[in-house]
Amino acid sequence: MASTGITVRLVKDGSSSKANITPYLDQDYNQLLQKCLQEKRLFEDPYFTAEPKSLGYNKLGPWSPDTREIQWKRPQEICHSLQFICENMKWTDICQGDLGNCWFLAAAASLTVYPRLLEKVVPPQQSFQKEYAGIFHFQFWQYGNWVDVVIDDRLPTKNGELVFVKSEQKSEFWPALLEKAYAKLNGSYEALDGGWVNEAFVDFTGGVDESMDLKIPPANLFHIIQSAVEKRSLMGTSINIQNSNETEMTTPEGLVKGHAYSIIGVSEVEHNGRRIPLIKLRNPWGAVEWNGRWSDNSPMWTLLDNALKDKLHVKREDGEFWMQMDDFMRYFDTLEICSLTPDSAYSDNAKPWNDSSFNGKWVRGHNAGGCRNNRGTFWTNPQFLVTLESDAEKHPCTILASLMQKDRRKGRAVGRDFLAIGFEIYQVAKEFGQMTQVSQRVKTVSSLIPMVITPYIAKRDITGRYDVPPGQYLIIPTTFMPHEESSFNLRVFTEKNNTFKEVDCEIRAEGKVFQESELRMTLEEFTRHFKRLSGQDEEISPEELQSILVQTTSKHTHLKTDGFSMETCELLVKIADHGRSGTLLLNEFKYLWSKIKEWERLFTEHDRDRSGTMDVQELRLVLESAGFHLDNKLVEMLCLKYGDDLRRVDFDSFLSCMAHLLGIFGVCYRMDQNKDGVVSLGEQQKLNCLGVLIQCPYYILSPTLEEVYVNFPISMQVLAGYRVLAVVDYKTILQKLYHQLIQL
Repeated sequence: MASTGITVRLVKDGSSSKANITPYLDQDYNQLLQKCLQEKRLFEDPYFTAEPKSLGYNKLGPWSPDTREIQWKRPQEICHSLQFICENMKWTDICQGDLGNCWFLAAAASLTVYPRLLEKVVPPQQSFQKEYAGIFHFQFWQYGNWVDVVIDDRLPTKNGELVFVKSEQKSEFWPALLEKAYAKLNGSYEALDGGWVNEAFVDFTGGVDESMDLKIPPANLFHIIQSAVEKRSLMGTSINIQNSNETEMTTPEGLVKGHAYSIIGVSEVEHNGRRIPLIKLRNPWGAVEWNGRWSDNSPMWTLLDNALKDKLHVKREDGEFWMQMDDFMRYFDTLEICSLTPDSAYSDNAKPWNDSSFNGKWVRGHNAGGCRNNRGTFWTNPQFLVTLESDAEKHPCTILASLMQKDRRKGRAVGRDFLAIGFEIYQVAKEFGQMTQVSQRVKTVSSLIPMVITPYIAKRDITGRYDVPPGQYLIIPTTFMPHEESSFNLRVFTEKNNTFKEVDCEIRAEGKVFQESELRMTLEEFTRHFKRLSGQDEEISPEELQSILVQTTSKHTHLKTDGFSMETCELLVKIADHGRSGTLLLNEFKYLWSKIKEWERLFTEHDRDRSGTMDVQELRLVLESAGFHLDNKLVEMLCLKYGDDLRRVDFDSFLSCMAHLLGIFGVCYRMDQNKDGVVSLGEQQKLNCLGVLIQCPYYILSPTLEEVYVNFPISMQVLAGYRVLAVVDYKTILQKLYHQLIQL
């Protein structure tokens, strides 16, 4: 075969613009609206039906007494003189209902201060009068993309009143419909019970969230809040609870524990020659206010001149109130700030950020390594390199790193809530990014000393702001416990230019993977051995190979197998069957046996725990020793295909895996038409060539290559040189393979 190796270079496929808005669940609002108007019917959403399952799973579950009297009604069944929006949206529009989602309401109320932001989330030209068909839509940012969520207007009611969020003006329905769209996005209404203001801030803006402990505040806290107000950032604050009994308990000072407030303004007033910093807050209930200094009824207002007092002091029970800065820090525990990204058309930031984003996932047995306490698996976690460029004065660089776990609210219905997540940051030398071997990185990562270790918190988002010198930094996002699975999004924002990339290996096979390995017996000895095994026809069939492997491994207790399936044996025969006869002659079997014995030796050497199997850490290293260098996605696919429930690979699965890889890289080698050792593939071609072939043991099943090409998206080059096995129901098999590709 090949004396030299083959490298697969990935060519970036065309990417879509960040500004694109994707219809959620492929529901196109305009198409659905026009269809309903033409058919003269009101829209009924098949994906978020007016049924108990849309309400929740526990407290709001189908058998809960809290949901027995709930009826779903359209707005015209609730009141008359309907309006989507009455006059202009304002703070007092939003009033909390029978759901602990004050965090969402506080964020939604904040939007009403910024019309451009609100128009992004609540698209205009929606009404109950013009082109009404019972359908509305709202837009949310989700992990790097904007999605347009369509809903019908059937809302949960009791005794003719809305159960959840409502407007202060009973004829206005945008808050209730916005809440329903957000509930759909998260799986149910109950999924919104309990959360953090910043989670909704980010979903409403695509901005960057930061959280601050007010008991350990930065020295310039008021300046930070003042600057955030000037930049039109969104802010929320809350008081921690010690136990569930304190949830939404009102303190003697008129503050509600475990409740999300919005920060909507700042001011400084002069009294007795000193400046007093004030912060303006709002309770999303629209009532229940602070009763201390600078509250609505505080005598402190008499200390100001009438003009300033009239400007700041509005005495009414609307949920809005002022607090002195030291009182704010004394009674509240957490401050959350969402800075708007400048690449959005509605941002007011003066200085643009350079932002980068990556969507990934932690997979049990592959790269869910847990925090640094898990020394044996920590290095398997996803890793990312950020290079911060210096300016002429070599000023420090500001970096914002934000880690989000995806779709965990949807998992609450089946017992999956937020995982404890965090990340570590290391400064690394330039050489780290040039390391091409896994074994090199294992040793390096284990010896690094972190410059940042975030706390591990069971929240969707965790963000940190750091001032660091120019250079190269390694970010490792992790769950606290190993083997916990979740998708995640990692975003990095810097004021100066940066490069951001996942630490990964190039896809490459060394020349030795194609070459025959050394055997410990002479050719004469092996010939006699072959004749004993092959019988009179002097050929080794897959059935005979199966018997040979079973007998051989039965003598080696250090190898754990499931008995070598016929599929595995046929695949092993295939990689050495140069004559395409389906059986192996002497030289062909000698080549195959040399590879099997080499793989057995590597398997034994890298099975450090003597389990008779390969875990993912051992598998990565043994693949490298055998000459196969794979990127993270392909290693993940191998673990999913060949591993058991814990992603452990036994010896017979290991042989099948190695044979697959040898066959796949053989395809790539034949695609190298100019023989320079490099073949270029787009990401989709990579999945077709390397991904689907891993999934299909016979590579391609169809009467002709042309039919494969027409019915299945694999290039003819990939198929070159491969035997095509005829089967009767080839279209069904092609369809099955196509769905496997989509799932990848």
